[in-house]
Amino acid sequence: MPELPEVETVRRQLAQEIVGEVVSLIEVRREGCFVGNPDRARTERITKVFRRGKYLFIVFQSGRGLTVHLKMTGRLVIEKDWYETALHTRVVMRMVSGRSLYFWDTRAFGYVKEEEEIEKAQEKVRARLGPEPGELTEIEFLRKLQKTGRKVKDALLDQTVLAGVGNIYANDALHLAQILPTRKANTITLGECRKLLLAIREVLKRGLETNGASDNSYLDAYGEKGGYQNEFRVYGKTKGECPVCGLKLIYGKVGGRGTWWCTTCQG
Repeated sequence: MPELPEVETVRRQLAQEIVGEVVSLIEVRREGCFVGNPDRARTERITKVFRRGKYLFIVFQSGRGLTVHLKMTGRLVIEKDWYETALHTRVVMRMVSGRSLYFWDTRAFGYVKEEEEIEKAQEKVRARLGPEPGELTEIEFLRKLQKTGRKVKDALLDQTVLAGVGNIYANDALHLAQILPTRKANTITLGECRKLLLAIREVLKRGLETNGASDNSYLDAYGEKGGYQNEFRVYGKTKGECPVCGLKLIYGKVGGRGTWWCTTCQG
């Protein structure tokens, strides 16, 4: 699933490409991937592209707009001819300028949703989610972890605890912070919490600098791969070696999600 760096990369690119465009038509190719009435977007001018957690919001001048969630395999791609006839193109936004924005999703779990009041839609999402890693102090983060006896990796993936972090960056941040993913969250000390929050910010920053991780289906808004998959510390490295000590990494499941760790560096 695209995480904060991937969704933010798409947001930044779309902000450069579609702000100022006027919608001429929204074409729905698969019911369920568009929620609402696509005809209401006709003649709307796009003024902003906003992100919260893993959600994208396309803001119209009228105060209306669209909420987009890419879920597991979704893409938002601007001006790529291949998507015009691609099997899994689910929604197409046509612009008065002649350009097109494609929502493509193999598994069709993602969606585009019409919003009558886009600011209210943003606030509803914000109210459901926890803060993003750059928005809270280590003390605030520690208090959140102290409230749960779940494994620390499970807590990191809970979007009500911390918004935007998913499996890729949770694995790498825990390794960078030298914390075992199976540790109970309420056993994390203040010093460890400080290291973990810094590690999360560091891997997310690097993810942004490399335009995200294309280890599965993610491509950016130009249809290009990101580069963070070339820098994974432990994520996805089954039978791989720890980049710090060189010992073989352990693979297991935490909360049903693939997890990789080093028993020496994170033990």
